[in-house]
Amino acid sequence: MKWPGRTRSDTARVGPAAERSLVWLRLAIVLAALLPAGFFAGAARLGYLEAVGAAHSRLDELARAGEEHAARVLERNDVVMQQMLRLLRDDDDEALRKREAQLYEVGTTILLRLPHIASLSVKNAQGELLMSTLFPPASRMPAGPDWRLLADRANDEVMLTVSKRRVLSSGAPGGAVELALNRTYFDEFFRRLTEGDNRLSVALLNAEGVLVSSWPPGPLSETRLAHTPLVQRINAGELRGTLLEAAPFGASGERYAAFRRVGDEPLYVAVTQDVAAALAGWRHQLLVLGALMLPITLALGAASWLVLRRTRREIEARRRLQDEAAQREHAEDALRQAQKLDALGQLAGGLAHDFNNLLMVVSANAELLARAVPQAAARPELSSILRAVEGGGKLTRHLLGFSRKRVQQPEVLRPQVALEAMLDLLRTTAGKAIEIALQVEADTPAIEVDVAELEMALINLVANARDAMGHTGRIRIHARPGRPGEGAGQNALGYAVISVSDTGQGMSADTLNRAFEPFFTTKPPGVGTGLGLAQVYGFCAQAGGDVEVASKLRVGTTVSLLLPATRKTAQPAQHQAPGVTRLSARVLLVEDSPELSSTIAASLEKSGCVVTPVSSAQEAERLALAPGTRFDVVLTDIVMPGADGIALAARLRKRKPDLPVVFITGYSREVRHAVGAGMEVLAKPCATEEIVGALSRAISAHRPASPMH
Repeated sequence: MKWPGRTRSDTARVGPAAERSLVWLRLAIVLAALLPAGFFAGAARLGYLEAVGAAHSRLDELARAGEEHAARVLERNDVVMQQMLRLLRDDDDEALRKREAQLYEVGTTILLRLPHIASLSVKNAQGELLMSTLFPPASRMPAGPDWRLLADRANDEVMLTVSKRRVLSSGAPGGAVELALNRTYFDEFFRRLTEGDNRLSVALLNAEGVLVSSWPPGPLSETRLAHTPLVQRINAGELRGTLLEAAPFGASGERYAAFRRVGDEPLYVAVTQDVAAALAGWRHQLLVLGALMLPITLALGAASWLVLRRTRREIEARRRLQDEAAQREHAEDALRQAQKLDALGQLAGGLAHDFNNLLMVVSANAELLARAVPQAAARPELSSILRAVEGGGKLTRHLLGFSRKRVQQPEVLRPQVALEAMLDLLRTTAGKAIEIALQVEADTPAIEVDVAELEMALINLVANARDAMGHTGRIRIHARPGRPGEGAGQNALGYAVISVSDTGQGMSADTLNRAFEPFFTTKPPGVGTGLGLAQVYGFCAQAGGDVEVASKLRVGTTVSLLLPATRKTAQPAQHQAPGVTRLSARVLLVEDSPELSSTIAASLEKSGCVVTPVSSAQEAERLALAPGTRFDVVLTDIVMPGADGIALAARLRKRKPDLPVVFITGYSREVRHAVGAGMEVLAKPCATEEIVGALSRAISAHRPASPMH
């Protein structure tokens, strides 16, 4: 039997502390990966910013040094040109031509002292060359190393020419003094400035972005840094701390750049460095840091994972133990409940047996009284006795049904037909205010049960549902094939499930635990007997099936009957022949109750039988097999001290197969086998007419007995 009251719906599981430990361990694994990764990312970002900052700082320092050097060169140029202008005075072109040798000597002296100047020239207002250190005067050809030095410098590539206008005292233009700057001088300075680091580039550019001088050295190029003037881009902040693509002075790729303007002159010093070179140290640090962090991260992650795996195993083992303990507890509860119900069934069966004997005595004597005194048959007192016997019989049938010892007459039923036939009776039981909906699935298998007991079980369930809903609502009866795993699992053909559902108040767990106990009821006194669900329990158990109850407070209850399926075919109903009132037969009566034995014997003798009563199976066997004795039929109880009626019938069938046996009993576990073997079984209490009819049918089924002597 299964019902929610017997099942632990709150099976003990692993506590929240264990679940929290799993959460913390998972978090530890995540942190083992995230924290080192975060530290690595933070350190990488910080190192990157430091490397970029250091690169920009160095470039700014180099650019400032280059700008200061260029500014000093321009200052010296201005001093030289001022000196030459004072030397020229207000002399006209003719006077200056006469003084060419003097001017040449002064110029060459300046060039020897200032190596950054490639040549010095004097021009008149018309741009004609009056003197140049590149061309010695015809009157004086320099000789010696000084001349060769100046000649070599003159052959160097000139990178830039600067000039200063000459204005006469009258205000008229007098020409200009012009200096040609030596590119090699600046290239050498830039080399020293970068300390020979080829990853750095230093250049001197004009305002249009045209390359003037650079290191590493390269050919002069008309390539411009941008289409817009350089000064505009610098002033707009476009080139401050920026990356240059394919710098025009020999470098390629992305480069960091710093720019400085040389005083007020349209000249700019640009220092650049390859990005990869600037970040090389940072990348090396990343490799070292990664080499250190990766093993630590893997070690932390592996340790956390191992701890998590071990903890999971421990929790799973604990969960299995808890499940096993819960299942064991559930099994023990179910066993205790089954033992309790079985004990109650034994008690109920014993009481019903004794009570049936008393009822049989009362009913048989009432019949004898009615026969002996015909005018008493119409007396209300006798009718009251017979009604009381009938009510007592119903009560004992309920008790025997619960104890699984009631005599049943199983037959094959198709639920599609049988339930439809019972529907009117069930609707009458429920009342007009309650709607009953019947649904029988087409593939519901046939069952072999006592139709009266099935009908009584459904009536009890409908009555309980009606009372639970307050005599108004809807009851649903649903028949379907059993699902895999449903039922006791001992029937190879499966089960047919007949469920009765209501929308009543439902039952608590305590009520469910006692729902099938006989005489237990939650109804007011005088309303219920407490035997309804007990009958359902006994019916399902005796039929070899199961019963399940699902109930929830304020929602409703569903009771499911799980009845074994059968492949047998339902037989058409057979009409019973009218009862026999007279019988001339020799009857061996086996009954251990003296009062009942004498009452049955008297009733049969009144019907024309010759009765030989005995009180035990052993005495009956002795008389039946004794030479010279002959009986037409044996009427025996089943439950008796010593050998029971079933064993007696088996022995008599072997020794005297032509001697029929009819059982009369209140209950027996073996009745099903007797009925299945085709033997007549009468349930106490029964009328004399039923006994005589059963004896007559049993005799007719065997060969005729010899005439009595």
